[in-house]
Parts: sequence; structure tokens; C-alpha cells
Amino acid sequence: MTGNNKTSLAPTHRALTPIAPFAVGALATAIAFLLFRNSFTGRVATHFTLDGDANGFSSPAAALGQYMLVFLIEAVGIGAALISAKTAITTVRALGIFAWGLASATACLFVLAMWVSTGTEGQERLSTQQVVIAVAVGLAVAVAGWFVARKRA
Repeated sequence: MTGNNKTSLAPTHRALTPIAPFAVGALATAIAFLLFRNSFTGRVATHFTLDGDANGFSSPAAALGQYMLVFLIEAVGIGAALISAKTAITTVRALGIFAWGLASATACLFVLAMWVSTGTEGQERLSTQQVVIAVAVGLAVAVAGWFVARKRA
């Protein structure tokens, strides 16, 4: 492809752009779930206060289902944005980069939430540093994607 921003993308590429990052994030989360499942105290923290204390819990299976639902909602949102973006390659690339960053941050946050749920029941706490780590992972993936996209343009 040339650097022409008006060039249209193949329908398969347009369909996979919003789905791939969230499918990878969901897969990474599912793998982490399988690794942690024997360590859960019978419940998984699925909601936290602004202070980081867990105040919402689900069974491990329900928590995994909720995590997968979040990835689906994020993919649908990015897909809707791509559909409305017409065919400009730069817009598709920018949304793709954003999608990879968002999916990475989400997966990291879910893995950290599962990790804190493996401790003593009643002691589940997501620290500010862990949230910062999740955001930093998402930003790092997005920046890396931006550099890769620049080289391809």
C-alpha cells in the first residue's frame, strides 16, 4: 500500500483491526485465569473503591465471564468507531493503535485483580502502583504500535 490516506482497506483487514487486540487481551486474561484458578479463595474481586479496596466479588467463573464481556464491549466500541471512520488509513491505524493500548491495559488490570484475589480473603486490595502499571503497559504498547505504524507508512 502507498502512503495515500484515501486508499481503502480490505474488508478482512478492517474487520480484524478492532477484534485482534481484544482477542489477544481476552486470551492472555484467560491464560492468567487458568494459572490462578487454584489459588483463588472462592471469590474474585471484580470491583474496587477509589482507595483500591475490593468491594465487589464474583465466583471465579463469573469473574472470567465478566472480564470477557468487557473485552467484547471494548471491541464493539472500537469496531463502531472504525465503521464510522470511513476508509482513511490513518484513522484506522490510529484506532488500531488505541485498541492495542486499551486491550493491553485492560488485560493487565484484570490479571492484577486476579492476582490480588489469590491472597487472604478480606485482604483484596489493588494499589495505586498496580493501576499505574496497567496504564503504563497500555501506553507502552500504544507507543510501540505508533512507531511500527510510522515505519510502515
